[in-house]
Amino acid sequence: MSIVELKNVVKSFSGPQGNIVAVNNLSFQAKESGVLGILGPNGAGKTTTLRMIATIYKPDRGTIMVDGIDVLKEPLKVRSKIAYMPQEPDLIPSLSVEDHITYYLRFRGFDKKEAKKCCEEALRSFNLEKHRNKKPFQLSTGLKRRVQLASVLSAEAPVIFLDEPTTGLDPMSKRNTWELIKDRIEDSGATILLTSHDLYEVEYLANRVIIINNGRLIAEGTPRDLRKKFGKSVKVVFEDSLSFDALRGELMGVEGVKDISQVSENAVEIKLDSIDRSINNLVRVLASKELQIKDIITTAANFEDVYLEILGGEI
Repeated sequence: MSIVELKNVVKSFSGPQGNIVAVNNLSFQAKESGVLGILGPNGAGKTTTLRMIATIYKPDRGTIMVDGIDVLKEPLKVRSKIAYMPQEPDLIPSLSVEDHITYYLRFRGFDKKEAKKCCEEALRSFNLEKHRNKKPFQLSTGLKRRVQLASVLSAEAPVIFLDEPTTGLDPMSKRNTWELIKDRIEDSGATILLTSHDLYEVEYLANRVIIINNGRLIAEGTPRDLRKKFGKSVKVVFEDSLSFDALRGELMGVEGVKDISQVSENAVEIKLDSIDRSINNLVRVLASKELQIKDIITTAANFEDVYLEILGGEI
């Protein structure tokens, strides 16, 4: 069942050169319990999309539903269902770490006793106990992010927005944060909408991914599905050195070949639409040219390669 649903959403902003369309006829769904990774280059419309779902911005057109509630018709009800962590560490300067988490939970509707108990658990889980009395000016960027995460993940909201949540964190803190996010989902069944430029983070956490560019949806699926669809390539090693330009001209005409690059004087890497069918086509062409093949190696593209290929197709 979908807990967040966007249909044909459009959002534009006025600028010196006229209207800038930030989100362009965008539609997607986020299912209950799990992480939806939202990827795209800077300016793709990711943060604008999150802010519309969170009722901070109003869409120009289209509908957005959160747990069956229309964000335009009943924004206050939607806000009771969500917790939002923005990109910027915007802690209140006058509040200590303990006060910030406690007041955030009180604002979310926790009574005083519940807020205090959950705050203590959050301080312990996020390794913030020794920082409890510090003010924001005494905290590093990484610690400020941890305080935000501790507040948002303790709020027991069914829908949580994490906008670049681990920016500024060291590798160990990132890993710990990922595990805390996973634990939060397992404990409560929350749905998390995650934006990040850390592709390994998204691949590690997300059950499903959407990729946005210029405000439009250009790809979606599980990280594994996207790998299978866009990450097909083989390395062909020949017995002797070869004339790359001549070979490239021949192979680019083969059905299923998307691109070819030289990796050594006697080897090329070829991107394909389909491993099985395209390899058969390749072998037939190479055999007809009397090129002696030493080895054919299927290579596994990493998620970053897949992401860049998808964006490259757009460009």
